[in-house]
Amino acid sequence: MENKFGFNLRFLRKKQKLTLVSLAEVLAISKSAVADYEVGKTIPPLDVCQKIAQTLGVSIKDLQEGNFAALTEVQLSELLESRKEDNSEADFSNTNKQLAFQNRLLLQQIDGLKIQLQLVRQIVGSKESEIRSLKTQVVLLEEKLKD
Repeated sequence: MENKFGFNLRFLRKKQKLTLVSLAEVLAISKSAVADYEVGKTIPPLDVCQKIAQTLGVSIKDLQEGNFAALTEVQLSELLESRKEDNSEADFSNTNKQLAFQNRLLLQQIDGLKIQLQLVRQIVGSKESEIRSLKTQVVLLEEKLKD
């Protein structure tokens, strides 16, 4: 599970021509906090999620599960218009619903970290192979110098 929340946040922010600074001002948070949410470094608290969704004109569920990049401009416009008319945001007054939502966001973050770990392992493996190759070349050069 990739960081759909962050990707959708960034995608919609840019589509609506909002800068990190302007969105941060509307949300009354720092620019770096918004950037951290977009890259999945941190997870916004529920109240900030609600403000983000309201500001961007979508539901929290849309932010978490949507695939806005796959939509055409017309489809995206229609979706945003329909969301303006449909103000039935999820009820997060129940603690269990809040925890379930936070859990889903954390699972997305964990999946993103797993992918990053796989990439780091691949890089380390590549570097180890490169080091072995260089050591072999050094040995061959030393043998050549002895001759």
